[in-house]
Amino acid sequence: MSADAGAAPPSATVVIARKVRPGREKDYLCWQAEMNEVCHTFPGYEAAEVVPPVEGIQNDHVVVFRFDTFPHLDGWLKSDARRTLLARGQDLFVGEGRQHVVAGPHAASVAAGMVVSTRVKPGREAEYRQWQTTIDLEAARFQGFLGNEVFPPVPGLQEEWVVVVRFDSAKHLQNWLESEPRRRLNEQAARLWDEARVESFGGGFPGWFTPRGVQPGQAALPPEWKQAMIVLLVLYPEVWLRSRYLLPWLADLPYAASMFVSNLVGVTTLTWLLMPVVIRAFNFWLNPPPSRRVRYDLLGLLAVLAGYAVALIILTHID
Repeated sequence: MSADAGAAPPSATVVIARKVRPGREKDYLCWQAEMNEVCHTFPGYEAAEVVPPVEGIQNDHVVVFRFDTFPHLDGWLKSDARRTLLARGQDLFVGEGRQHVVAGPHAASVAAGMVVSTRVKPGREAEYRQWQTTIDLEAARFQGFLGNEVFPPVPGLQEEWVVVVRFDSAKHLQNWLESEPRRRLNEQAARLWDEARVESFGGGFPGWFTPRGVQPGQAALPPEWKQAMIVLLVLYPEVWLRSRYLLPWLADLPYAASMFVSNLVGVTTLTWLLMPVVIRAFNFWLNPPPSRRVRYDLLGLLAVLAGYAVALIILTHID
């Protein structure tokens, strides 16, 4: 259920929570949109989400930045560009922000989640880990649970234990957050820590396509017409090749069984091989920075149309 941070995983995330001064929400959203746009230009950037306060769960604005590796994330966090923007926006916030750097599966596997940061009392670490195993098992009983990851404190980086909880939808996450078992277990374990905080991040990364905060306070997926064009670009040659070379091998099976095997191969190939590669290649078009949207929209559209033409020519020649 829970997994300690071990071998370097394929992505890195920072979750930042800050309380915005009353009456400065609009200024904050404009400032955050600029921060997101600058972050988009850094190597390894994958996506950003801006989550407003959630009544009864969190009082802060939460921002999630995702990068493909820790070095790329570290480059952004320590950059002069980010430092300048932080200094300019300092008067928008009350108190110090909280920042948690975690690692985990690529964003595309996450539908909704929360980050729980806990400052465990000295000498209570073993009890805390036993309790964390118990609450993991309880969470696993709830619909939509995908898993937890436990990250011990990192000397010089953060003093808290960080737990990333993932569910397949924001609704299922909310059910767990508001559940009686979770409330009861937290009350029982309150003696183990000095402070515990929750930052939720919702909606993120359903299906093949990943959202990014292109509008203040909103994590938007690429437009549906772009998604459809990318799916067609990948699906057309994949289905053609499967029909041409795989289905004849399955001819002796019952039709229902052969279709099941064929679709199993297709879904597996698309999800873990083809779509991630193509989406990464066309990310400039799917999630263009606002300042270059018109140019990138045109270039991406021409590239996709050219891909259609190449696939038609090659597959027609094979035929």
